[in-house]
Amino acid sequence: MRPLRLLALVALFLALSPSPAAAADIRSGDVTIGTTETIDDDLYVFGSNVAINGTIHGDLIATGNNISVDGSVTGDVVAAGQSVMIRGQVGGSVRAVGNMVVLDGKVTNDLLVAGNELTILSNGRVGRDAIVGAASTTISGQIGRDLQVGGTNAKIDGGIGGSVLATVERLQLTDRATVGGSLKYTSKNEAQIANMSSVKGTIERQTPDPGRAPLVTGQAALVVDWLKGLIGLLILGILVVFFFPGFSRRAGEALVHSPWLTLAIGALVLIGLPILAIVFFAVGVVIGGWWIGFVVLSLFVVVLALSIPVAAVGVGGAVLRIARRPVPVWLALFIGLIVLLLVALIPILGGLVIFCALLFGMGATTIAVVGNRRAEVAPA
Repeated sequence: MRPLRLLALVALFLALSPSPAAAADIRSGDVTIGTTETIDDDLYVFGSNVAINGTIHGDLIATGNNISVDGSVTGDVVAAGQSVMIRGQVGGSVRAVGNMVVLDGKVTNDLLVAGNELTILSNGRVGRDAIVGAASTTISGQIGRDLQVGGTNAKIDGGIGGSVLATVERLQLTDRATVGGSLKYTSKNEAQIANMSSVKGTIERQTPDPGRAPLVTGQAALVVDWLKGLIGLLILGILVVFFFPGFSRRAGEALVHSPWLTLAIGALVLIGLPILAIVFFAVGVVIGGWWIGFVVLSLFVVVLALSIPVAAVGVGGAVLRIARRPVPVWLALFIGLIVLLLVALIPILGGLVIFCALLFGMGATTIAVVGNRRAEVAPA
């Protein structure tokens, strides 16, 4: 298949080409940088437990279960793990994703956190801005400029040099809280602001927008949603049938002549393509060409989107075959979508049927694409 050969050539070219990632220090497994160890380069770490106790003159990019930085990083820190703890010094910014993120050290520039829980302890310092998206946020340290926080609970027990912009359910300012600018928050609950706290700017509260009331409710809303799903899938299917008639015909033939092979290929694609995308991304980070993983993932999304319309063509063709006369593809698509979406309304059974249709559709899509490549090669 020429696309696969082209993809392989591009991957080989990127692998042999010099890239910044290839020049960095790359380590895996349980990694510990000792207190006397110095790394004069960017450090990429992929492991379970990562402990940085020494000095890194560059950036730190780490993924793992437990990540701790007790030493010094002169550049940025990008970390993703179950727990991320920073008790040392970071000369740049910190971007962390984790279930629990703790800052008890100094970050010279910005702090960007996404996760379940963020805690900035009393020794924690952020030189510039902090942007947080976490279910629970507690700030006992100092933030040099502005704080933007979103989540469920936010507690300010330290100092914010600039303004605070919060979108939370519950906001609390303790007696030790100081805000150098204004406090603007969006919440359905009134903020708990202690008398001894200090807010130099204005305090403004906005209530969340409840959203526009639905035009229809109950069974009527179910019918409207069903019709929306039918119209959306029908438009997608008609576009495919109109612009790619050969592909639609081959996919329908695969469903009729080789149903079990189609089902097996669909299951293989459903499991294999995401794994292949992860492998390309992981290997590409090391040798270059990580973006190929996103290309493979995009192909998976396309196949997934086409699966239901393709399966509907097969179902509609099987239903209309009773008439023993040629069936237009668009009519088979329309009838098949109606049948599948009606069956989808049945509890439990509907979900199983739609899942099987998705597998059949993904398999038929793959066979149709492969069949097209073979058809191009045969005349030559």
